[in-house]
Amino acid sequence: MADYVVVNASVLFSGTLLCTEGAAVERVRIYECLARIGKLVESPERIRIVDALCQAERSVEALSEATGLPVRTVSHHLQKLKRDSFVVSRKDGRFVIYSVAGKEIVNFLEQMKQLSESIFPEMAVSLSRLRKNRHFPEGESTPANALLIDVRPEEEYLEAHIPGAVSVPFENFRENMKAIPEGTPVIAYCRDRFCDIADRAVTMLRDRGYSAWRLEDSVSARVADAEPVVRGEEN
Repeated sequence: MADYVVVNASVLFSGTLLCTEGAAVERVRIYECLARIGKLVESPERIRIVDALCQAERSVEALSEATGLPVRTVSHHLQKLKRDSFVVSRKDGRFVIYSVAGKEIVNFLEQMKQLSESIFPEMAVSLSRLRKNRHFPEGESTPANALLIDVRPEEEYLEAHIPGAVSVPFENFRENMKAIPEGTPVIAYCRDRFCDIADRAVTMLRDRGYSAWRLEDSVSARVADAEPVVRGEEN
C-alpha cells in the first residue's frame, strides 16, 4: 500500500494514493467505526447471543435459556450490543424484549461463519465431524411428498421459517413426532449447518422406522441470500 502524508490541507501523495486533510480525518473515523464492530464480536459469548437473536427476539431470561449463559452475563453483553446499535429493545409488560437491529446483522453473522470456514481449518474440521453421520436428501432418493419439519423452538419458527415447513419442536420430540403420520418421509432442518438438533431428530425418526433426512438450509442463510422465508403460522 502506498504511503501518504497530509500537511495544511494540501494534497500530498506517494504512488497512486491521494488524500486531503479533511478526507484523512474522515478516513480515520471510518476505520474507527469498523474497529468497533471488531470489538463487538471479539467475545464468543456475545456472538452466541447475537446468533440466538438472529433466530427470534427474546427477553434476557429467554436468551439465558437459549444460550446457556447466566442472566447477568447476557444482560451485560446486551447493554454493549445495544450501545453500538447491534440490537434494539422494546417493552412488553414487565419484560424487555431484544432483537437484532435489522437483517444486516443476520447477513453479517452469516458472512462471518462463511469467512471462518474458509480461513480457519478447525472450523472445517468441526463441520466435517458434524456431517459424518448426516443423511442428506441429495445423497439418497428423496420422495417428492416428504414432509419438511422445523425442529427449532416454536417462537423461532413463528419469527421466520422455510416455505412449506411445519413446526415440530425438538423439545419433547418423542411426543411431538407422534403427530407425523407413520410412513411419511421427513426432511428436518434447524438453525444452521453447525446446529445438531436436526441430526438428533433424524436419528430418532429413523429409529422409529421413518425415512428421514437432514437439510442444512436455514432461515439465516436464506435471509443473507435474499431468498424467501415465511413468518407466522403460515407454511
